[in-house]
Amino acid sequence: MTEAPKIVTKEVLLFIWLPHLAGAIGIAAGFQDWFVTKTVLNLLASFGFFVLYFPIIRTYQWILLGTFFSAGMLVEWLGIHFGWFFGTYSYGENLGPKLDGVPFIIGIFWAVLTMITAKMAQALTGRYHYVISSALIGAALMVGLDALLELLAPHFDYWTFIPEPPLENYLSWFGFGFLFQLLYFSVERKQQKMQKTSWVIALHIYLAQVLFFGSLALMR
Repeated sequence: MTEAPKIVTKEVLLFIWLPHLAGAIGIAAGFQDWFVTKTVLNLLASFGFFVLYFPIIRTYQWILLGTFFSAGMLVEWLGIHFGWFFGTYSYGENLGPKLDGVPFIIGIFWAVLTMITAKMAQALTGRYHYVISSALIGAALMVGLDALLELLAPHFDYWTFIPEPPLENYLSWFGFGFLFQLLYFSVERKQQKMQKTSWVIALHIYLAQVLFFGSLALMR
């Protein structure tokens, strides 16, 4: 089965950005309680555009996505129940339904973030693409967004560390991100031609998340 290219229109980009802009403006206007509880919807919308335009249509791509989701859920479960990897923390009530304390959206976040940052890293390295260098760039992009989230997570009841996020949190994020990226690039190594659509959508989803969570961090 071949990947059917999809056209990235202004309307598509608008639908990626609009929920994040509306959320940031709504919170700034004093409607924090309502908009913060809709964070999951924002993330799910980004996931929908990602699947539609990435596109995820081949069996191995779904297996990769499922692997990253499951691995993300597992390391987070070990983290909250045993204090492994990330420090001592627990999830709040604004990230939706949970599986034994871990929000499902966190597993989706690990999966989608891995794949969009991989596409961004692949675009940045271009024809000089190497697995190790691309994986390092992708992992760094993942940690960058996590560091931004850590600034506001306890204030919006996403998750709370006791007392603060330790260095091991960021090192573990980088380590697991690097391993996930290595797996992604190892599987995708035969896919020499990268669709422009894929990394454009990946870039806009990533930047929309940076804008949304960055603006919340500035307003807290």
